Amino acid sequence: MAQQTPGMKCPQCGMFIPTTINDILTQPALICPYCGLCLTINREESRRAMEILKDVNEAQQNLNETANRYK
Repeated sequence: MAQQTPGMKCPQCGMFIPTTINDILTQPALICPYCGLCLTINREESRRAMEILKDVNEAQQNLNETANRYK
């Protein structure tokens, strides 16, 4: 199974911005590598979404740690 690079489409130029859940949780902004658009997250207004992303990120880390034990 091929692994897809995580990210999002730039709302300005339409190109792909590679990113991760961890980037969204920890970086103050995402920068489009093609047009330079700076995307900031209003963490107050996005509090619930950020909590969900944190839970998903922790579950993903736990899964990876478990999988690594059985390699």
